[in-house]
Amino acid sequence: MHFLGIDWGGTYIKAGIIDKENRLLEDLVLLSNEFKRKEVFIEKIEDIVKNFKRYNIKAIGIGAPGIIDVKKGFIYYLPNIPGWRNYPLSKVLKKKLNLEVFIDNDANVFALAESRVGIAKGKQVAIFLTLGTGLGGAVLLAGKILRSRTSASELGHIPMSIDGKKCSCGGSGCIETFVGAKYILEEYNRLKNCKAKEVKEIYESALKNDKIALKIWENFANALGKFLAGLVNVFNPEMIVLGGGVSGAFRIFKPKLLEVIKKQAMWPHTKDLKIVKAKLKKSGIIGAGILAKEGINEVIY
Repeated sequence: MHFLGIDWGGTYIKAGIIDKENRLLEDLVLLSNEFKRKEVFIEKIEDIVKNFKRYNIKAIGIGAPGIIDVKKGFIYYLPNIPGWRNYPLSKVLKKKLNLEVFIDNDANVFALAESRVGIAKGKQVAIFLTLGTGLGGAVLLAGKILRSRTSASELGHIPMSIDGKKCSCGGSGCIETFVGAKYILEEYNRLKNCKAKEVKEIYESALKNDKIALKIWENFANALGKFLAGLVNVFNPEMIVLGGGVSGAFRIFKPKLLEVIKKQAMWPHTKDLKIVKAKLKKSGIIGAGILAKEGINEVIY
């Protein structure tokens, strides 16, 4: 028995097969720009299924970067992928492929993978953040991903400032505008009067004691620390798991991050709290496969 997991990103779509023990057996990567039109996306998913036809695929799981009705497999919208508003993707794919299809927000899928087979395996309460272009988030409570009427715990869009920067969600002052790669790069390039293209460049500059780069990471840690302290006070998690490209700078921002959290959060909540980097390299695929497996077993609802 096998499950197909699809990690749907703005740049790449990654797909792979997991078995009933959640082991990734095989995977592939495709450029997302080939999937812009809905009909092309459907055709490509059909091609992916054919590519893995030698496996006994029982269901498909998809991690999508947006707001999803998980029970219906319905996409409300994908902020960074135009043309996908109010679309019954699960229903369409099920009809085409004659397979059960389960869809969830990509941050929830990341959390599924890390909580089932990754760094947070066995934890009952944990917070998961994907630090990338923006900020994705998920919460594990009593061993289950927290969901409401829609898929996502939109942690990245909790306001941190009354008069902050305009956010991609349409609001302003969201935590994403303080810690998202897009905004980090904008601030660094403004202060440095340069054209850095990747957060990795700011990390490498900080390692060389670049004062502006160090200040950027200090500000980042201050904002993220205060934000996480609030979540710690609300959820009292055993662990906070950081993934995504920006987490690659964990070595630089970790000391200040821990300092701010311990200063800001209620001390009983921080006594045994662990803040760690994600363990899995292909969590999106693995988590989507687990979504399919648990969907078939009717545990995601």
